[in-house]
Amino acid sequence: MAGSPLLAPAAALYGAGVATRLALYRCGLLRVEKASRPVVSVGNVAAGGTGKTPFVRWLAGELVRRGLVPSILTRGYRRRSRGPVVVSDGAGVLASPEASGDEAALLARELPGVPVVADARRARGARIAEGLGRRVDVHILDDGFSHVALARDVDIVLIDATAPDAGGALLPRGRLREPLESLARADLVVVTKSEQEDPSAALELARRYAPGTPLFRARTEVLGIRGPDGAAVDGAAVPEPLLAVCGIARPEAFQSTLAGLGLAPVRLLAYRDHAAYGHVELARLVRAAQETGSAAIVTTGKDAVKLEGRVDLPLFRVDVEARVVETGFVSEVVSRLGRLPS
Repeated sequence: MAGSPLLAPAAALYGAGVATRLALYRCGLLRVEKASRPVVSVGNVAAGGTGKTPFVRWLAGELVRRGLVPSILTRGYRRRSRGPVVVSDGAGVLASPEASGDEAALLARELPGVPVVADARRARGARIAEGLGRRVDVHILDDGFSHVALARDVDIVLIDATAPDAGGALLPRGRLREPLESLARADLVVVTKSEQEDPSAALELARRYAPGTPLFRARTEVLGIRGPDGAAVDGAAVPEPLLAVCGIARPEAFQSTLAGLGLAPVRLLAYRDHAAYGHVELARLVRAAQETGSAAIVTTGKDAVKLEGRVDLPLFRVDVEARVVETGFVSEVVSRLGRLPS
């Protein structure tokens, strides 16, 4: 549902800015650069909460299993650094979550062997990734749908089954970064979180705005729980009372995931998406742990990279990835990459 009508003028102004920028790229007044390796863009038309990071993690892993070496090009959302940052050179993690951003840090940790570069100028990031001295076959452009400054060979757009139209209005009235009509630019559409909501409405929306575009469904799958040492643990081994902590767009989804794992935290602390966990946030966490007598903390993967070493209680994290249901998806992606190294 769209927000207050009072925000309609601001949304209209935002939309005019988006349309102008896209038009400048289309007519060539703004330059579109091309990387020397193929580019697969993964993005969405909505702000936050579509499961993009778990999807990128899964897709990169699938490409690796097919003998390809991807790099990940990301902006490094809400990082505390400027300019390009090599988060991972494919041999090891080189940057802190503060310097790289939480999502980039998580991807670097969970995808050993995959270079990760954070740079607002993604074409420059591609050149950096290609110059690290390691083989790179294909770039995955993380959150790249609206970043049209870098040419892409495949545009994958994600739609959240639990909120297909993202409020039905542009920012700030709704959560749309671009009008739904922009879905027509997609090469492939993936409806995420199909295990949480019947995907029919999202699929119908995609058929309306991206007619003829191949459609797929993805499920968010829980890979397991990892303990303070990174090893997989059973839910029964997690100490109680348990405090749950998350800084994500949809905290209720994390609560549901915990319930599915048989975990019943005494309290859920929900921070804003991409919370940096400064002194104020950490003080609130410590106070909640003391009030509840918690013996441990459970959190998400992207929150764990920011909390590790900063809390006194044992820290457990839930590992998830967004896996496409249809078996032919990755083959479809690879078939569209016409310039892979031989």
